Amino acid sequence: MDELIAVNLQNKTVRQSLDAILRHGPGYSWRLRNGVIEITNRLVSKRAESQFDTVIRVFTIPDNETTKIASVMLWWKLQLRLDKTLKGFAGDVMGDARAPRVKGATLHNRTVREILAYIVVNSGEEGWIVPGPPECVGFTPYCGLWVLIEGEPTDPSYKTLLRGICENL
Repeated sequence: MDELIAVNLQNKTVRQSLDAILRHGPGYSWRLRNGVIEITNRLVSKRAESQFDTVIRVFTIPDNETTKIASVMLWWKLQLRLDKTLKGFAGDVMGDARAPRVKGATLHNRTVREILAYIVVNSGEEGWIVPGPPECVGFTPYCGLWVLIEGEPTDPSYKTLLRGICENL
């Protein structure tokens, strides 16, 4: 959705607002799954869908790990599942000591999509997106994978606002 659109959101629920906005983008839809709003595009490659639906048998996030490291570890796990010729990864991941942290857990038999949702819900992140045109998504790393959306609450009523949004769905 690259062009400006005009949408009247006055006196609309979040559900009605999302419907009104996404109606202007070919192939876009949304759904609420486990407390997370998922916006998808039916024009996305089947390869991408299968990547995000890939089940990771065991995924461990150490307690108080940064979301960036958790995301990189998930990318590594996904690549190992998709390319059986890979034996592992080595290297450093630059991080920021002030970066958002995620609650530690060991997740069993979860899809990549579910693990990303866990990271978002259990950290200070706002969400995750997949950049690039729908037909390119899934051809990793050429078109990129997911990107975590960082966000800092600027107002103490932030959590109350988010709770109200969820209740209006």
